[in-house]
Amino acid sequence: MTLLDFASVRVRTTLLPPVIAALALTLAVMFPLLSPLTIRAMADVLFAALVFHGLISAQIPTLYAVAITVLSFAQAGIFLSATDKAGSIWLALAVYCVASAAAAFVKHRDARRVMLLGGALSLAQLLDPMGAVLAIFLLPVCVGLPRPGEGRDKAGLLALLLFMPIVTAAVLAYARGVLGIHLTDFIGRPRAVEHTSLPFILLAGFAAPALWLTVLVRPLRHPAGLIAVFTAIVAIVEIALTFVVGIERDMASMLAAVAAAAPVAISTWPRPLQNADLALASSALSAIVSWLLLYLPSAVN
Repeated sequence: MTLLDFASVRVRTTLLPPVIAALALTLAVMFPLLSPLTIRAMADVLFAALVFHGLISAQIPTLYAVAITVLSFAQAGIFLSATDKAGSIWLALAVYCVASAAAAFVKHRDARRVMLLGGALSLAQLLDPMGAVLAIFLLPVCVGLPRPGEGRDKAGLLALLLFMPIVTAAVLAYARGVLGIHLTDFIGRPRAVEHTSLPFILLAGFAAPALWLTVLVRPLRHPAGLIAVFTAIVAIVEIALTFVVGIERDMASMLAAVAAAAPVAISTWPRPLQNADLALASSALSAIVSWLLLYLPSAVN
């Protein structure tokens, strides 16, 4: 008897979205008054709640959703970011919000998803400096994806999606250039455990088997899932570019970014009941591989 046999009873999730919204609002409004430890704890809880809610909404059995959420925190990048030892939980939140909003937009291009994606890209800029890069690469791809019966008005859709990210970028530029305010002074800067060479940074892309399964296994392939994979690729490319120009990003940051996109890809898989065991196995493998990759540079050197 598998775990699936014990997962027939599902928890009620009607209260989860309001709880997530209240937690996010409290964090946004009260963070200047909260201690760094409290802010970090609330960010960790918010990330866990978002991952769990995304999995439950995709009809993944409750016990599997709980296990995958726990395994997400067992992944090296998320664990070190959540415990404030390395990496950045804000980067993980930014990648997850953008990937999930982009996946929802690909499935349903309605006004709600347009606002959700625009808001996620704006939020990503507030949470992490790479949020602007995510917007630049993701918006043309999301708008350009073909849909049955849709061949016009893509310029208008792109303009609508760009509105909130552009306004946010302008406000942040004014705050930095004129007022001298940097949000990283409030949410903290990612700290590197040790210097890691670029080839090892790029290997972090292999730390999420769920992303590779989404691309390579035809029955698991869906445009929404491919957008989640593309989000992870953009994060890898951006971190690699910042590494080349001399801006420090540690291995934990890369692992956290990749791990944040994996639950989104899993939530797009068809037949969630049949693929639940595969989702759980890929999450467990991701946790193991991530720790091996984290300490691989030290072992090689």
